[in-house]
Amino acid sequence: MTEITTPEDLITPDHDFMMRNIRHGVLAPKVAGERWQALQAVVSEMDRLTELYYERAEEAEDARLEAVAANARAAESGKAVPAGTAVKVMDARLAVDGTLSAFRANLPRIEAARRAYDALFEDRAFVSEYRKAVAAEFVKRRAAAVKAFKALDAEIPALAELYGLLGDFTLNGLLGDVVGDIEFNGAKLPHGGVFTGQGRGSWNDPKLGEALSKVRGYVLNADPIKGGTLLAEGLDTIAAALPDIAEQRYEEWQDALASERMEMRAANPW
Repeated sequence: MTEITTPEDLITPDHDFMMRNIRHGVLAPKVAGERWQALQAVVSEMDRLTELYYERAEEAEDARLEAVAANARAAESGKAVPAGTAVKVMDARLAVDGTLSAFRANLPRIEAARRAYDALFEDRAFVSEYRKAVAAEFVKRRAAAVKAFKALDAEIPALAELYGLLGDFTLNGLLGDVVGDIEFNGAKLPHGGVFTGQGRGSWNDPKLGEALSKVRGYVLNADPIKGGTLLAEGLDTIAAALPDIAEQRYEEWQDALASERMEMRAANPW
């Protein structure tokens, strides 16, 4: 028996990727949205045909079962099968096949629409226009992020100090008697550190300072490429700077290799 082919059987993983993977964002030139919508129009048509396929498949099965029942009755009674029974089954089956054929015809259209969409990202004029919008947005948001981080970075040390004082004055000073009367793990509490976690997870946890230091290295990175400032400049400016940055990267790579070798020698007891 031949296995029934459904619309889902015709969709490959590549087709699914073509239909769903979107490469542009809100800053993209208008043409990207237009070509994506053109692709999605084909997807919508295929979704409609898929729904129609299953409706017609159900109708075809109903017609087949009716025909089986009609032939059974005819066999029992010795009478002829009602006229048009077989034609009804055939028409229903052909409707299913036709819908599947229409669905299959859209696969090349999906591929063509996807090629047209992807071609934009090979078009220098499109990429240049898109990059210009992205660069402007990046510069604006980077400035906002740097400003916000500097404000946060300036407040954390003060908060850490104030938190320590507040906890000490409150739990060890003014409420010291209350804290001292509380049993914890079978003994009286010597101080309020159990409530502050001994600093762990609180404003004066050293790990918070360490985390800020790590984030500081990313947000305030002065490297023109890693910090992003040079990437937003004109292409000629970037091109002129790249050779020197490449040399710098080579030196960084060499330093990292030397550091790794030293660590390996230090770890080797022989």
